[in-house]
Amino acid sequence: MLFIKTDAGRAEMAGRNRNLSALQRRVLILVDGKKTVNALQAFVRVGELPGALEHLLHEGLIDSIGTSASTDTRLQAPVAPGFVAAEAAEAPRPATSAQEFVKVRQQASDFVQEKLGSAGEPICQAIDRCDSPAELRKMLRGVEIFVGQRMSVETTQAFARHFGALLL
Repeated sequence: MLFIKTDAGRAEMAGRNRNLSALQRRVLILVDGKKTVNALQAFVRVGELPGALEHLLHEGLIDSIGTSASTDTRLQAPVAPGFVAAEAAEAPRPATSAQEFVKVRQQASDFVQEKLGSAGEPICQAIDRCDSPAELRKMLRGVEIFVGQRMSVETTQAFARHFGALLL
């Protein structure tokens, strides 16, 4: 299933006239007529997308344009618990590939170890226990605050941008 923004949806993007939740606004931003429901699922927590799409449809902010010729309309089965199946044309990403996720999780742990030394060991252990991109994102939000109290603003922003982009 594919969705597009209606004129009301584009006006909402420009003016923020309605009282949308952060989730509903994020989904509205992501709707582009190209991303399938399965692709949109990678940007929200499990179970949140149907309600957000239903609200945006009810408000007239998005409209269904049918299906993509290149994809099945059903959601694909997860490749592992907490992971979303990638579209066939996509390269493996941490949010869709268990193997890529393991690499990113190790990079995050290595970053903390490098920046904080032995003081970061408990954080590294907590990072290593994360089993999904969503769990790691949640953990890294806390790590970002902790790193921000001990490192420069630039280092903290680089950390957040780098790992945030990888896990979406």
